[in-house]
Amino acid sequence: MHFNVKGHIVLTATTKHMPINKKLTLINTGHLSQFKEREKQVIGIPECILEEYSLGSGSIMSDDSKTSPLKQYDAAEGFEFNWGHILERRADKYIIWDFCFTQLLSQYLRSGKRLSDLQRAFYYLLERKIACTTRDIVPVLTMQEGWKIIPCSSVGAFTLIIHFTQEEGARKWVAHDLLCQVIPEIINELQNDSSSANR
Repeated sequence: MHFNVKGHIVLTATTKHMPINKKLTLINTGHLSQFKEREKQVIGIPECILEEYSLGSGSIMSDDSKTSPLKQYDAAEGFEFNWGHILERRADKYIIWDFCFTQLLSQYLRSGKRLSDLQRAFYYLLERKIACTTRDIVPVLTMQEGWKIIPCSSVGAFTLIIHFTQEEGARKWVAHDLLCQVIPEIINELQNDSSSANR
């Protein structure tokens, strides 16, 4: 159970002190269908994000920056998965999806690592599996079609930015390739690495 920034209770899977979970790499067909059909849900702030920010910036309740968890999850909507969630928002001509791997982040925090460690590890593997990644923000800011994945997110492992004219194609690509193939492979690899490091 999570609380959103307005104090409303949001029922989501707990992320605290979870053991290695092989089911994280499995895709729930109901979750996948909701993503394909754009059936968004209210997303509350996960405990691991609150923990991450309390470790780095003291009291996150007083953080008024646009990238703080309070701002990111203020009236946030998106899509739940076994491994966490995708936050969806729109800005100008772009649809923005933040991929938040809360189960993995909880595991990283327990081992003394931080969100930045998860972001680096995940993006390193992602770059080697798909072609639409970039570390250069300029092509994203001038994008007139298509989509790009960038390693810039204050709460997630990476962000996918889509030109509004390509939303349908991007959603199909994410559902078929990213969610069902690439992400499960990376989660499995990072879980195994983290487990080995803790032994």
